[in-house]
Amino acid sequence: MGWRPRIGPRALGVGLGVSLSLGLLSDPGAAQAAPESSAERLYRKGLHCMEEIERSACAIEHFEGLIDENTRDRALVTDAILRLVKLYRKEGMDEAMRVVLRRFWEAGGRRHRTGHLPYSARFLPSDLDVIAHVDIQMALAAPLLRRLPPELSEAMTTCDEVRRSALGDALTVRQAQRRAIKKSITTEAALAELLEEEAEKRERYKERQAQRETTSGTPEIAPVFARSTCAAALALGSDSAEDWSRAAFALSHKDPRRSAAIVMIPGLAAKIEEGVAAGRLRPVANKRWVLVDHSYNDAPVELGSFDLDELTIAPAALMPDFAATIERGKPTLNRDVAKLVTTTPKDLTFFAVTTGEAIQDMGLGEQKGGRRRLLEALLPRPEGLQLAGAVHEYFGVFMRMPTDNPVKVQLLIDLATRLLADEDDEETAELLKSLDLAQASDKRALLISYVLSPTQIEDMLLE
Repeated sequence: MGWRPRIGPRALGVGLGVSLSLGLLSDPGAAQAAPESSAERLYRKGLHCMEEIERSACAIEHFEGLIDENTRDRALVTDAILRLVKLYRKEGMDEAMRVVLRRFWEAGGRRHRTGHLPYSARFLPSDLDVIAHVDIQMALAAPLLRRLPPELSEAMTTCDEVRRSALGDALTVRQAQRRAIKKSITTEAALAELLEEEAEKRERYKERQAQRETTSGTPEIAPVFARSTCAAALALGSDSAEDWSRAAFALSHKDPRRSAAIVMIPGLAAKIEEGVAAGRLRPVANKRWVLVDHSYNDAPVELGSFDLDELTIAPAALMPDFAATIERGKPTLNRDVAKLVTTTPKDLTFFAVTTGEAIQDMGLGEQKGGRRRLLEALLPRPEGLQLAGAVHEYFGVFMRMPTDNPVKVQLLIDLATRLLADEDDEETAELLKSLDLAQASDKRALLISYVLSPTQIEDMLLE
């Protein structure tokens, strides 16, 4: 399947999009820029029209040309789509905006691509049927983050509980200041309101959680990466994941205790040596260590490093089989998951995939008897789910649910569209304008797209 990350220059969707030449590495004397591709030229001209001479029609022409290109540079295509959404909104071109949103899964992705995940992910147990991946550095470098409250980017990566609490408090104060202006009250009064509302939300959450546990008969358990990722960072001598490259997370929807994380960390070997020397890590086998003074579900957590700068975090009960599978060299990743991953666009800030069985169980898990049978009869049966997140100046969420029943998909779209059109609340209706539902061009999938501007995201964070 070729999951090993490629080594070489990586084209980015920011700046002028001009790649470095591989020839510089092989022949310094022949230092010469690589020829500009057609896609790079269209992107460069689109940026010039949009940001320098501020001509929307010119920018639209070039970005539309770019997404028509059969290019491997998916990062440029993704950024062009988000920029087109911005331009179409500015020009009031709602139908064109919907069309380009629906092209997200096709543009620049005519070939199946591999290498989306860290190398060792191909050896994950087949029952781990939910996989997510985040490109941490791409997320932190996104221009969007510079337009949002500064606490947000640090909160994404810090493992310092005191600092995380302080960042949360700072965001709450921002919320209170905005509410105070909106309601013509003091900041102190607004803050008191917010704290009371937060306490009520926590109580409602506890009640719902207790109801779910009563219905299922088992307590809810978070996956290992929700409990142990920061413990791993601290054991490696850091209170932050801000220098990590990317991370993949996997779990079984039937049993979240069957879960793991695989993260890429520059200079990992030296960090492991330091952790062992400081007594925060203890060797248990070749390329495996246990986290000292940390447990998950009352059992140890292990770290493994089976490829360069790659760290696996998993329960001690799962790690031996995983390590043995890597040693044998035969991929075991769930086949349905692997297919969904390879048909997901590359160079995204975030993506997640899961199987049709998992979607059925998670979506209808609390429905019983006749109600569940009715819903199963009315709703299209999913063959899986792909969720993609793209971040540049805007934030785009794109969902694709493959299914074998196009009639039910269209009925669902028609029903949802009518419900959205009947929304009375003005603020909610404004947010829903960014939502688009459609069938894929081959009618074999439901597509849902949602693109938010920095202002919309800030409003959601601070309301």
